[in-house]
Amino acid sequence: MSDDPTAPRPPPIGMLALLLLGCLLYAATIGSISDLGSTDAAGRGLGEAFGVIYGFGLWTVLAAMVVIGGVNGKMPAWGGIAASILVPASAVASVIAIEFIKYRTGWQLLVPALIPPLIAAYAFWARLPQLHQALPPGLTCIALWGGVLALTLALMPDYVGQKIAAARLEAAAKIENEAKVTAEEQQRRDNLARFQQLTDASPLWEWAAFFGKDSPLDKQAAEGARKLSHRQADAEAALRRGMGFPLVEYVRLDLAATPAFCEAANDFLSGIAAAHPSPGGDPSAAYDLIHQNFSPYIDSVEWLTQHCDLDDAAARLAATAAGYPPSSSRDGFLGVLAWRQGNGFYKRGANDRALAAYNEAVSRLPDSPQFFDSRGDVYYDREDYDHAIADYSEAIRLNKGYSVAFDSRANAYHQKGDDDRAIPDYDEAIRLNPGFALAFNNRGALYTERGDHARAIADFDAALGLAPKFRVALFNRGRTKFYAGDYPGAAADLSATSALKPAEPYTLLWLYLARARAGQPAQDSLRAETATLDRSAWPWPVLAAYLGEADAAAALKAARSGDAASQKGQECEAGFYLGAKAVIEGNPAIARDLLTTAAATCPRYFIEVPAIRFELARLAQ
Repeated sequence: MSDDPTAPRPPPIGMLALLLLGCLLYAATIGSISDLGSTDAAGRGLGEAFGVIYGFGLWTVLAAMVVIGGVNGKMPAWGGIAASILVPASAVASVIAIEFIKYRTGWQLLVPALIPPLIAAYAFWARLPQLHQALPPGLTCIALWGGVLALTLALMPDYVGQKIAAARLEAAAKIENEAKVTAEEQQRRDNLARFQQLTDASPLWEWAAFFGKDSPLDKQAAEGARKLSHRQADAEAALRRGMGFPLVEYVRLDLAATPAFCEAANDFLSGIAAAHPSPGGDPSAAYDLIHQNFSPYIDSVEWLTQHCDLDDAAARLAATAAGYPPSSSRDGFLGVLAWRQGNGFYKRGANDRALAAYNEAVSRLPDSPQFFDSRGDVYYDREDYDHAIADYSEAIRLNKGYSVAFDSRANAYHQKGDDDRAIPDYDEAIRLNPGFALAFNNRGALYTERGDHARAIADFDAALGLAPKFRVALFNRGRTKFYAGDYPGAAADLSATSALKPAEPYTLLWLYLARARAGQPAQDSLRAETATLDRSAWPWPVLAAYLGEADAAAALKAARSGDAASQKGQECEAGFYLGAKAVIEGNPAIARDLLTTAAATCPRYFIEVPAIRFELARLAQ
């Protein structure tokens, strides 16, 4: 190549094309990083990523321009050496600058903003030797590369200082962490030593000090505490001392809701309510206080309501929480509190009070499907199936995957006699939860009533496959086999049912019928199996007739005792069981009269209803 600066040279088309691309990348880079310090974390991360990508492309173009300038133009040897060092070094400096810009936009933006124009200017100067007379190589190289060097080194003091500070912080954090680990290990050893000193004579609250999900001794402490002979008395004393752990751990400690415990729990919860009135102000702070002070005991409210008179404490808790600043969290707590009370009332058979509590829960938290499902159960038990179906439907609307609500609604439809709607709901409950043994049992019971014995037995088989000790499903399968004429199979299932709950009188009545129909000894087995039964309670008069200790007339007379509702059910049962006995004994006329009378009196949901139909159909053959 000629050294004559005046010699004609081709136009720098390639350099111009690179310059245009470089300008675009330069604008994109500066645009990506210029506002990093004023955006959020996500914006900073995105801007930094694009800034680095565009910057990498920009410095690649700058390096290409410098190479073209040196090859197609004229560049001093020491200028090329400076370029080979400073182009990559300045790229690193720009990346460092971006790290500073992320957290505070300041003069550091000058580094990626000024270095590219300086490098591009040098590349053009080298590519156009005719400029060298006006811009001498020595001064031009010193000026341009000196500027690049100055900008590259400008960040170094802050960068090095930052790294030193970070190293010091890391070292301090390491020391602190090691000290923390040491302290925790020492605390663990101390706790273990304290735990190992506990004895059967240690009070319950000393064991309770090791309860908690974060305690490695939690399980051992609970097991040890449950073995204490004085745990019940200690739990009552702990509540009187203001310790709430017995209400949190009542299940694991196997505590009883004795009158003394109920009184202590009532006083404790009333005290908690009085000690934590509304702080006013920020609703979020109020939520933290509700969660901290009241929520740990909310589960026990259900248990206590079932077994105790908790009205005063529950009312105080509700009044205190209602005084907190209005918020969804406050209403949520009040809704759960009312729901827990409703569950307790429902379990103790106080359905009117349960319904009132569930109404309160729904009004507080109208988007809770569980509250509607629970209220639907009360309506169901009251035989108000339309309201029950409405509540179950609302629970399903709020939660399309609520398999329990589908099963409950199916039960309500079935009790209304609308099996065409019941079966699809049972199907959906099972589709949503293939492990739902109760839904299989309930659908099987419907098929039994419809006389579809094969489908019923398949459903009971499925339920028992999921829950082998599901006594109700085993009993239902035994009854269904009886209807299907498989008397030995029925006797086997009913015998297994009785083994799960010995001396259950209705199981024994059905077992007698199955054994007698199967040609197996029935009366002697029944005498041994009923030895511990209460002879003053229903249905003993029917069992006495089966054992030959009384006649049918005495059993029918006993069925007419009690209130009107009891009489109706007892007369239904007496008619069926005595009628079935008459069939076995070869007295079809007596059997037909008893069964026909029973059919007219039985409530439609009694399990004896399909049995009556079965016996009457058998007599008609």
